Amino acid sequence: MPKNAIVVGMPRSGTSMTASIFARIGYYCADNDNSELRVGDQNNPFGYWEAASLIQSNAEVFSAVGFNHDNTWLYDAIAEHQAQAIEGLEKSPDHQELIHDFDQNSPWMWKDPRLCYTLSYWWPLCDKANTGVILIKRDPEEIYNSFVRVKWRNLTPADKRDTYDRINHHISTAEKTIRDLNIPHVIVHYSDFKRSPEQTASKIASFFDVKLTTQDLNFSEHLNHSSTRGRFATYIDLTIDCLPNTWLPHIKSLVPNWVMKKLYPERYL
Repeated sequence: MPKNAIVVGMPRSGTSMTASIFARIGYYCADNDNSELRVGDQNNPFGYWEAASLIQSNAEVFSAVGFNHDNTWLYDAIAEHQAQAIEGLEKSPDHQELIHDFDQNSPWMWKDPRLCYTLSYWWPLCDKANTGVILIKRDPEEIYNSFVRVKWRNLTPADKRDTYDRINHHISTAEKTIRDLNIPHVIVHYSDFKRSPEQTASKIASFFDVKLTTQDLNFSEHLNHSSTRGRFATYIDLTIDCLPNTWLPHIKSLVPNWVMKKLYPERYL
């Protein structure tokens, strides 16, 4: 029987791509996909696969420990004492009901970067024998480059240091939870999807007891913001942002359409 899948990792590390693997092979993701799941855009063309009910519940968990933002990567960083307090929170009846609803539709998949911190809250409520975690890691510089591309950070030393600190805290917290609670898990690096797709598909399939092919991985190199093309396109975006708006129509008229499609394929899907 396939295991339920909890996708854990930093934003812009490949968690949406990973979540789409499970969605494509029939995992339950939300009660109503059309209203609960955020549709794809130029940053994540194939969708985000985050259930709105899970996001809201995780925000409630944050609020319960005194962290009053709805995410941990765009606003003030969560304090260490707040992160540590999450595991000891009393379980909300609404959250128990959420798990129950998902269990009625197993195998299910959860994906939300907030789970780096809230996994310790949810795990005691899970069907431990039939649930596993897939921890996605990515090179911090690549995540930072992607943050810059989607305009979450600027090209400054301070922003780079802050992003690296956030990445380290997210991942180290998730790893500690997995270790302390002895959670069955598999670790996949973003680069594995490109460098060893057959082994990666086999690794995920074996752990979750599903059938996967390399095509199911849904990896697209042209969406990699840290590739040479991706970095070049990012610098163009940042340069254009500094120009007067009246210049934009003239610039677009001078650049051939095929060049734009090459630089920004995600905008022409």
